[in-house]
Amino acid sequence: MVQTVAAPAPAPEPAPEPAKPEFNFIPELTLAEGAAPLTDAGNAWEIYKANADGTKGERVTTEYNNYKGSLEAGAYVIRATLGEAAVEQPLKVEAGQAYKPLFVLNAGTLIVRPRPSEGADIVDGAAVVIDFPGGDHPATYYGQTKVVLPAGEQKVKVSIGQGEANETVQLVAGQTVEKDVIVGVGHAVVNALYAAGSEKVDASGLDVKVFKAKKKIDGSREQVTYAFGPDSKFDLPAGDYVAVVKMDQAETEQPFNVRVGERGDVTAILDAGVLAISAPGAKTIKVFSAKKDIQGNRKDFGLAYDEKHQTTLPAGDYVVEVDREANGGKKEGTATVHAGERSEVTIQ
Repeated sequence: MVQTVAAPAPAPEPAPEPAKPEFNFIPELTLAEGAAPLTDAGNAWEIYKANADGTKGERVTTEYNNYKGSLEAGAYVIRATLGEAAVEQPLKVEAGQAYKPLFVLNAGTLIVRPRPSEGADIVDGAAVVIDFPGGDHPATYYGQTKVVLPAGEQKVKVSIGQGEANETVQLVAGQTVEKDVIVGVGHAVVNALYAAGSEKVDASGLDVKVFKAKKKIDGSREQVTYAFGPDSKFDLPAGDYVAVVKMDQAETEQPFNVRVGERGDVTAILDAGVLAISAPGAKTIKVFSAKKDIQGNRKDFGLAYDEKHQTTLPAGDYVVEVDREANGGKKEGTATVHAGERSEVTIQ
């Protein structure tokens, strides 16, 4: 008799381990509830370890745009930022789990185009200062500005030169608002001539100060701005002004008017010339007016600690005092300066 023995059934194959996800943190960012997720918007993801009380602790990393990552198990605080808007939320990561949190900035986009006058070109150097909801301090941008801001009331100040305009803009989450801000300034270019019909003063030492034309009760004027060198450019609100222009010892005033949207060329006549002095071996060279005042004193027109000295002076007669100290003591000479001309004198 043949006895058949049944073979034992094979042990079942162990169940495969679930595949580990490539990424366990795949966040999305929107400007407003229900809005489409942002992609390549220039946003940042700041990832922090969470402290025991849930506040931000040690920074783990900062990533950008369409970030996907793998975080170790633990508690985190995630901060999403774009422009001046930010939102953060906690995240607890457990092993083997993937998370796709949604971050809603509750923000909109503001576009500011600063213009000096209606219809004029945008000014790249214009300062755009925005005081936005929840900000610790206003944010400053330059020229045409496009920025994401927390929804709410935006206080915008635009400055071009000495002109300023203020606007208040209501921004709704998910909305884009475009705004031309008209500052209301004109453009003045100030130069100086040594004399009427002569060449302009082409030197970096040319000092140009702009004052309001109207004097205060004490007779002084309020200074508005200043610049140095030829072709000094100023953006100014409409009104009357005085340019006080100085080159070395020569100074003059030139009134002018500014109209919004217009350019004006302002030319000041110094009625002055250049005096070049050579005094071999001199330790100091001093220049005085030739004419004495009623007290018998001469007006001081500057000095140099050198044996050569060049300066711009009002047209007129001068005394030049040279001091060689132990090598010859003091000696005087005379010089005459003509408007628009160069004069040279040597004192041996």
